[in-house]
Amino acid sequence: MEDTNELLDSQNQPNEDSDSLFAIQDDQPDEEKVKLAEQNKRLFARAKKAEVELKALKETPKPEIKEKPVDFSEIEKKVDEKLNERELSAMDLSDNLKSELKAYANAKGVSYKEASKSEYIKFLSDKEASIKKEEEASANSQGGTKKAERDFGKLSGEEISKLSNDEWEAYKGWRRDQ
Repeated sequence: MEDTNELLDSQNQPNEDSDSLFAIQDDQPDEEKVKLAEQNKRLFARAKKAEVELKALKETPKPEIKEKPVDFSEIEKKVDEKLNERELSAMDLSDNLKSELKAYANAKGVSYKEASKSEYIKFLSDKEASIKKEEEASANSQGGTKKAERDFGKLSGEEISKLSNDEWEAYKGWRRDQ
């Protein structure tokens, strides 16, 4: 029954009423009629095969796409990590102290903000501040005394001619800036 339905449903069956390119006509030689008949059979067979394959494809069940359930705990962890990194970058700490703070927070399992309030991190911060203060103090003492800048605007022509070489260079720099 299905086979007859397929033949009736087929849209690729040759139509006897129409004059198509592949229709066999009586005025053609026998050799051409045979070639044309073979060609028609092959084309009809290809069309039939394509229809059968299409029906088979339509009848095969489509695989269901299963969506992964959203794991909110993973999302929460990633958001917490990003917020922790943002807090760490906002803190006014040296790179060395930031790495220490990060290691301490990971070891204790706390946020960077909570870790920055710990006694250990405060100790490291104070130690770093004292070292920086000592370095600044030693740098200032090595510089010696700083000479007071002279006010060249109040000098007369005679006083300018009596300037030493260093003062003269300073005067020229002052004139350029004016």
